[in-house]
Amino acid sequence: FVDHLYAALEQQGIQTYKDDETLPRGESIRPALLKAIQESRIAVVVFSENYADSSWCLDELAHIIECVDTRGQIVIPIFYYVEPSDVRKLKRKYEEAFSKHETEKKENVESWRKALEKAGSISGWTINGTINCHEAKCIKEIVGTISSRLPTLSTNVNKDLIGIETRLQDLKSKLKMESGGVRIIGIWGVGGGGKTTLASAVYAEISHRFEGHCLLQNIREESNKHGLEKLQEKFLSLVLKADVKVGSEIEGRS
Repeated sequence: FVDHLYAALEQQGIQTYKDDETLPRGESIRPALLKAIQESRIAVVVFSENYADSSWCLDELAHIIECVDTRGQIVIPIFYYVEPSDVRKLKRKYEEAFSKHETEKKENVESWRKALEKAGSISGWTINGTINCHEAKCIKEIVGTISSRLPTLSTNVNKDLIGIETRLQDLKSKLKMESGGVRIIGIWGVGGGGKTTLASAVYAEISHRFEGHCLLQNIREESNKHGLEKLQEKFLSLVLKADVKVGSEIEGRS
């Protein structure tokens, strides 16, 4: 499940830290994990049946909850074939795991208990095999939620451009994002008037809401230099997230 979720987040262009994927070989695991947690805007915690058996997992969770309190980090819990109340109240497998920890790691038990209680009280996803909780559907919803809660690129890129915000909101309203239909918007004006800047700002702000997206610039110049086929290849490769080769302009269109 975590592998599929990680792949979906990466495909959406969300920088995601997963220790067995992104930890450089030979690097000490614990400091790197703690640093990754501190630098993340969102922490996704997957509570499995045996989650509480691992003191590592519990240490990471305690650090995540600390970041919630000190840094305002967002936590998204996923209860994978466990009930939130099992996590929150230490029932069933969680109770068994803590019975062992009480004798072996007594000094950490209280902080772990508080972390589980807090995380188990946060609204998240419960995946238990029922018809309403198919994993693929839940992963799509989770990725959509994470995308919507991350800050947009345009906040940093365009904050110093005078008058951009009003034009940005005007263009977004014309796109009618919630209509569900296809929209084509043309921006007309003299050279140097900010058409590309405005289009790029909108793209930066809304692209994360789409499964596929692409920004093509300087189309006339690029097509004159390399032909439309190269632009078609770039467009298709970015939207489909695959290496696409186009043999002719007609083939690219189809």
